[in-house]
Amino acid sequence: MNGGNLFSILLSTIRSRFAYFTSRIRLWTSWNFIQSRVITRIREFFTKLFDVKPKNKNDYFHIFGWMVSKKLATSIIIICGVISIWYIVSVKQVFAGIGSSNGIRSYKYDSVQLRLAKDQVRILGKSGYLAYEGSVEKGYVSGQGTLYRPDGTMCYQGSFEKNNFEGQGKLYYPNGTQEYEGSFHNNLFDGLGKLYRENGSLLYDGNFLLGKKSGQGTLFGENSSQVFTGPFAADEIVFSTFLGKSTGDVGEIYSGARRVWSGEERFCVYMSDIGALYSGQVDGGALSDDVMINEIYVISDSFPLGSGWTQELSEITASMGEPYYEGNSTATLPEAVVINILNERAPSFYGPVEMKESHPFSDVTMVDRFDGTYGVYLTSYLNNGLVYTFVSKDRDGKFGFYFIVSAEDGAE
Repeated sequence: MNGGNLFSILLSTIRSRFAYFTSRIRLWTSWNFIQSRVITRIREFFTKLFDVKPKNKNDYFHIFGWMVSKKLATSIIIICGVISIWYIVSVKQVFAGIGSSNGIRSYKYDSVQLRLAKDQVRILGKSGYLAYEGSVEKGYVSGQGTLYRPDGTMCYQGSFEKNNFEGQGKLYYPNGTQEYEGSFHNNLFDGLGKLYRENGSLLYDGNFLLGKKSGQGTLFGENSSQVFTGPFAADEIVFSTFLGKSTGDVGEIYSGARRVWSGEERFCVYMSDIGALYSGQVDGGALSDDVMINEIYVISDSFPLGSGWTQELSEITASMGEPYYEGNSTATLPEAVVINILNERAPSFYGPVEMKESHPFSDVTMVDRFDGTYGVYLTSYLNNGLVYTFVSKDRDGKFGFYFIVSAEDGAE
């Protein structure tokens, strides 16, 4: 036997002696073994923890004459501790989503911490966009701030109170142009303000109430030129304000475009910028600034009623009571003019009323005669010293327009 074989035998003997120990070391240091042991220990711990049934009197705490299981009390303490740790971790996760820019913190819209925030903040919408930048207090958007749409365009800038537009502010269209500037109350236009068209031109400057033009105000045309100055109610011009005024007085409240029709006894002036026509008696065969207006025609098939609009005579009857007058009639000159204006837009009633006309000026029409047999159906209501007459094609048809006269003049 040579020396090499002797050395190999020695190594084999040593390995066989230590094989058991090396295999145990590999087992103890393997991740699966460690994980299994840890899970087993945790399971045993919680099994013992929740085995709260006392075995003898020494397993109780004596508190003010009450016997409380020691294991139950310990379990409750541990559970409260776990919940506390979970809450702290959750709060950290919430704060992890909060950034700061220029000293202003940003909060998610549904963050619990936002309810405790005060002064200047940024609020992020659901998709992460900047929804609001400004002041908050006691969990509400209050004070000065700016509201944004998801596409980043500004929606509102001004004063807030408890998440509502309140006080002075500016509202913007989605294209970025200003829609309104003035006073707000509970998210609605309320008080003095200016209303703009989407193209940026001024539409109205005056008083608002509950989001609608109400009170004294001025209406403007497409080019922002003044058209009408006077009273409004529920977003509508108070057309009865024309009654009893002279044609000269009308020039002080209406400065828009006009078209004039004049017959032997009556005249009509169409105010196209406000969709209305006034009428009166021709004095001495000529129209002068002293002629009084006794009828105002509103060229609309909707009537303001309460907080809304209606096209139904049944709803008007329910509000104003039974009609003052109802029946078939033949068209007067103002009615004939309005019917012809409607037919310029689209076929209406039984078609236009036949007229023999002459045009001494581009905006003046002299009516020599018109079809006095053209039939209409009238429904009149007496309300607050005024008579409202709705003109329909027939009894069962919806009205196409209406006119107002003083109750002293009565319905024609």
